Amino acid sequence: MSHAQDITAGLLPLPQQIRSAKHESGPTARGATRVQWTNEQDPLVQAYLERAFGTLDCGEILITVDQVAIDSLPQADMLEGYELELSPQQIHLKADSTWGALHGLTTLKQLIYENTLPRQVHIVDQPRFPWRGLMLDVTRHFIPLPQLLEVVDGLQLLKLNVLHLHLSDDQGFRFGSEAFPKLVSDEHYAKDELRHLVAYAADRGIRVIPEIDVPGHVNHWLLAYPEWGSEQAKPSQRFGVHPGCLDPTQESVYQALETLFAEVAEVFPDRFVHVGGDEVNPKWWQRAEHIQAFIAEHDLKDARGLQNYFLCRLQISLAALNKQIIGWDEVLHEQMPDCLVQNWRGATTRDRALAVPRPCIVSAPYYLDLHFPADIHYRFDPTATQQDWLRMEDDLATDLRLEHIAEALSWTHQWRRGAIALDDSEPGAPVLGGEACQWAELVDGPTLPMRLWSRLPAVAERLWSNANCRDVTDFYRRLAGVLGHPELCSDGHQHTCLQQLGLTDQQIQAVQYLEPTKWYSRLLGAQALQARMQGSEMPQARPYTVATPLNKVVDYLMPESFASRGLKDAVIGEHLDELALLCEGAVAEPWPTGDDDVVEGLKANLAAIRLYQQTLAGATALDEALAGLRTHYRPYGEYMPALIPFLLDHLQTRR
Repeated sequence: MSHAQDITAGLLPLPQQIRSAKHESGPTARGATRVQWTNEQDPLVQAYLERAFGTLDCGEILITVDQVAIDSLPQADMLEGYELELSPQQIHLKADSTWGALHGLTTLKQLIYENTLPRQVHIVDQPRFPWRGLMLDVTRHFIPLPQLLEVVDGLQLLKLNVLHLHLSDDQGFRFGSEAFPKLVSDEHYAKDELRHLVAYAADRGIRVIPEIDVPGHVNHWLLAYPEWGSEQAKPSQRFGVHPGCLDPTQESVYQALETLFAEVAEVFPDRFVHVGGDEVNPKWWQRAEHIQAFIAEHDLKDARGLQNYFLCRLQISLAALNKQIIGWDEVLHEQMPDCLVQNWRGATTRDRALAVPRPCIVSAPYYLDLHFPADIHYRFDPTATQQDWLRMEDDLATDLRLEHIAEALSWTHQWRRGAIALDDSEPGAPVLGGEACQWAELVDGPTLPMRLWSRLPAVAERLWSNANCRDVTDFYRRLAGVLGHPELCSDGHQHTCLQQLGLTDQQIQAVQYLEPTKWYSRLLGAQALQARMQGSEMPQARPYTVATPLNKVVDYLMPESFASRGLKDAVIGEHLDELALLCEGAVAEPWPTGDDDVVEGLKANLAAIRLYQQTLAGATALDEALAGLRTHYRPYGEYMPALIPFLLDHLQTRR
């Protein structure tokens, strides 16, 4: 490994500029950490030093912070750049603001590799985008507050600066409203708990943005307050779009929303509030005579115009609270109010938002609930041209790892209707950055660590680092280092969860070579997935509801098998005999009942290993082996035998 690689081994996201001495003799002992301030001491930076560096030997650290955040909160336009210079004599951290200094300390923390620091390195760094976040759905499954605090710590390590909480949906309402107690789910966050979360995050340079999703995704609301809708909602535990929506013609609805959002604004000080606006089913509106008369009276033309009317009314209410709204890209309209647009339906809605013009937050390529490998998220740049983005989307259907859902990927092509070409001569609106999205139909507290940390670093780097930072191999090399930090490490947690299911250590090791199936195949199930590919859907066929326990092996697997990837650069022949014995032994042991597919997935890996070995021994022709491996690479229930693509890669190099 080169000297430059040694320095960057644990750095993620990669800083903008790194300069180091070419003939450095190696790390130097620095002694106990001693901090000196060149001007005013920064309490938030000092607190981070005590948390992260209390027992580390960093020697003398000289810190210069020009704008110390006293009684101020992180904002969308905060200064986040820093300069970090290490010499054998001392470490000097310089930053324009508290927020940049916190990032500089994070880089220093990542630089400490095996409790040593490089002798000499100079880093000049700042984020590429000001908006770098995680959207976390805490409604479909409740995430306890202590775990949210742990998520914040992980975001800080990755230099992400927004935690977007999806607090309401058809299945529940997690904001502890005192004005509307019937609205609040049994499991929810009290206002003081949310205030604590906001303060905890702010101390780490992270903004917390609430989402209250309206006028659709309100089935839970309408069961509690049926007078807010135009029809009667029905109790439901299923996932997917529900028909219930608020009635935008009722003044009482706007009065209730004013009261509710005033409560929200009192708890969340950030300037931005997300109001949803996605997946509004227009059937109720179309069936109600008084709503149709309202549309005609106000010359709104259709349901889309009515939703925009609703959004405009909401914007006026929130502007009075000194808030600016964010909406999912379904809020796009020719007369839409001033707001940010969060893109989730492919490249075309991003460009339609920019053309309005409205600033855009990009999320479409960063949906973590799809169980895609990190490199897929990593390749999508928020500012890629629409042509390049669509080409990359189409290329997903040719990726072997996604072959089992390739046909389903074309379902998203409906979002390309109405695409426009941006006029580069017009100033337009900016891409502010992006957010990874972790929807929680198949995620709860115990499963969350395995779902977040293996892919979120890819999005973090894409939003922070230089656009030319594209080396996937180097990304995975550095990812291995950053995943060793306790904020992101999920290996021990995963092992405990699998042990509690009754797996032996041998079985736990073997299932590391499996992955969950991709896209929405788990959530939809085979029947509904096929129906979606044929242009319809049968929600009743879905295998999961809010009451379905997430307690199978597949729920605790990483979406990407790092054990399989680790064989890619190894001398694979040296490991396969041992791996075959591991799979054989794991399959032979008793397994938890009701999860037979995991055994079939392991058997597929084992068959692939035997086929590979036969090919190396000359007992099977190469083309026959390649065809056989592809036959074995298919879903086994909800499991994919993740070892097989890497065996295919190795064999294909022998052509």
